[in-house]
Amino acid sequence: MPRSARVDPRLSRQLAAAGSAGPVHAILIVAGEASGPAVIAAASAATGQVPADVRHLPRAGAVILTAPANYLRVLLDDHRVTVASATTIDIFPW
Repeated sequence: MPRSARVDPRLSRQLAAAGSAGPVHAILIVAGEASGPAVIAAASAATGQVPADVRHLPRAGAVILTAPANYLRVLLDDHRVTVASATTIDIFPW
């Protein structure tokens, strides 16, 4: 299923390594009028889970969170999430 968000390849690798329930750290950019808390609430309702940690940056339209990989996959399928990035960098990208 194609995801509506542009997903950082590093985040994709972290999601693959985490399996379904492993914790993943991510930064999400939420589109336009959508609010980060509304997107988080929708994912929580859909999965029955809550993220371990959430920081909302309303002026930036961003949410920084730590959540199970399956929870994050639900967020990535939300059309309001336009960009998703890992919180780390690859020191050796090859």
